[in-house]
Amino acid sequence: MLKNLKFIQNKNNNDNKFNVWKEKLRNNINSRIVLMVGLLLFGFFLILLTNNIITNFETGTWLYREARIFPTFPPAGNDFRVGYYRPAHYLIESHFNAIGPDGTYPSNYPPLVAISALPYAFFGATTAYGIHVIVLILANLACMLISIWMVKNFLLVNIGISDLLINIISILLLFIIAIYIFTSYFFLYSLERGNTDILALFYCLLAFLILVKKPNNLWLQVILLSVAVHFKIYPIVLFPILFFKHGKKLILPALIVNLAFLFCLGPNMAWAFLQSMSSGGEGVGIGNAWSNVANHASYSFSIGLENSDEEYLSTPFFMTWAVTFLVPLLIWGITAIALRLATYTKKNAVLLFMVSLPLMSLLPTVSMDYKLVIHGTSIILLLGLILKHFFYKFSMFDLTQVVLLIGLLLMMSRSYAFVDESIIFIRNKYLWVLLLEIFMVVNIFRNLKITDGEDESMMSR
Repeated sequence: MLKNLKFIQNKNNNDNKFNVWKEKLRNNINSRIVLMVGLLLFGFFLILLTNNIITNFETGTWLYREARIFPTFPPAGNDFRVGYYRPAHYLIESHFNAIGPDGTYPSNYPPLVAISALPYAFFGATTAYGIHVIVLILANLACMLISIWMVKNFLLVNIGISDLLINIISILLLFIIAIYIFTSYFFLYSLERGNTDILALFYCLLAFLILVKKPNNLWLQVILLSVAVHFKIYPIVLFPILFFKHGKKLILPALIVNLAFLFCLGPNMAWAFLQSMSSGGEGVGIGNAWSNVANHASYSFSIGLENSDEEYLSTPFFMTWAVTFLVPLLIWGITAIALRLATYTKKNAVLLFMVSLPLMSLLPTVSMDYKLVIHGTSIILLLGLILKHFFYKFSMFDLTQVVLLIGLLLMMSRSYAFVDESIIFIRNKYLWVLLLEIFMVVNIFRNLKITDGEDESMMSR
């Protein structure tokens, strides 16, 4: 009896301490800041420890093991050599008539890419690849810096804390995500291949910077975003943001600029590029040869799910692909409509930009895992939005979702080599990018519920 009474008394004391702790967090924004920043630092440290240290040891024996964490394609820089370096050389040798031997078009990249690669032709292949790696690293860092600027200027505003504290939080967020990206397997994968998804994102972010800093400069916005489209095609999903701002005025500049880029090397090269995009062989359409566990596109994910003995391009496969393709698209569409119905603001433009990024990974038929580097921006913007909500008002929901998000990011940056082959849902990164999109959508709709009056009340907190 006495033991039961003591247990109940201890439980009540613990409940009282927990309630006092929650009350302190509700009333003190500085306590909320310390708690959330500490949680993020601890969570991302666990990701680093798990994926880069503990994973390299066999459990039980604790012997070091070397694993092939991504599919190498020697020599290093294969995508760079095939898509940039060689086309630039052939372009010069053919007097700008072809990017391959005998007038062929051995590339999946638009003609503009060959022109942009011309400076590399002044160097040997190995030196050019080394320069390219430096460019990719700097581009990753630049994208993170621009993303932090967006968080600082459009999300962490009017929340009742000083500019100095916002700067400190922004620097810590940059540090955390930079460590996360630069130690991830997909970043190393992107360097090994020399692929340029991060350059496409960089041009997307430049276009967005012009949109928010010089909103009336439509042509420059279109040019920058179109450069991104002609680097990687999939940034076309960001044009609705410009349409959100400019409406029908966008159509003519977009047509003129993109047609000019497509035909920049003449109609023959333009047609050769379109043919190179067809399915089969080296193409990237239906039936492409790149579908594997390191490809997180909905198309490749669906092939992994469809384990029947029939040819994979079957009715069950297409039904599966339709679901995996349409789910992220519908989620994005509903969110885009909700933002469109709201008043256009720079903050809403940031949110639409953020929720559009997962589509770049999930909708194309080829999305090799090195493309995950673009989600450094996704993560920064999402965390910025969560921090805004938590600093504005204490919520156990925000603490819970940050813990879940850290688990998601751990799995997203964890090589498939360390996940059992039978667990395709977890092994392929499709699910984790889709969940990242869902996290974004939940927080966007939470943000839309904040009225103007509540925004003003932030100032007094």
